[in-house]
Amino acid sequence: MSKLSGLSCVGIFWAVLSLLATVAASVGFYMPYWLHGAFSDSTPIYFGVFRRCNYPKLDDGGHLVIVRECGRYTTFWDIPSVFWQIATVSVGVGCGLGLLVSMTGVMSVCVRDVITPVVGKVASAMQLCAGLLIGGGLAIYPYGWDNVEVHQACQGLSGHYNLGSCTLSWAFYLTGCGAGLTIICCMMACHAHRKKDTHAVTYHV
Repeated sequence: MSKLSGLSCVGIFWAVLSLLATVAASVGFYMPYWLHGAFSDSTPIYFGVFRRCNYPKLDDGGHLVIVRECGRYTTFWDIPSVFWQIATVSVGVGCGLGLLVSMTGVMSVCVRDVITPVVGKVASAMQLCAGLLIGGGLAIYPYGWDNVEVHQACQGLSGHYNLGSCTLSWAFYLTGCGAGLTIICCMMACHAHRKKDTHAVTYHV
């Protein structure tokens, strides 16, 4: 198959792994299952960076009620922690870069000469940046565990890098796996292009 595309065998593996890494990071980023806590009535609550499930809200009568659904915060500035706002931008940009590179890789499987040595180096640099941005967002996220919403969901025990009674959920780990795979992919991108065959041609007169 590698002879029919512009990628080497390493390049085909890189393209597939890049796509898997991007899907993992993007799904984990979108899903609100990063942090799992519970209210006093044992109602489970989940937080992502910009989405949440089963969140408290004041009704028209001024009473606190639990909205049993998942949704994003109304505006970017409604995200309850500046650290979560930074993480949203960081992980979002990282996923965008990863998606751009992975789509280029998938296209190069079927189209020759998309990935040249120079393009491979650029793709490697972009994936390194993507992995670091996603990983950086994951590292920043725990600084927001001191906000009021998380504090209530974690029995008042949460703080910077302190989960209290809460636990990390699967989407956080999925995003982390996507970041790690993206960084691994950046080391293969430079070797993704297929070297052209250079056979000497002899002309007989």
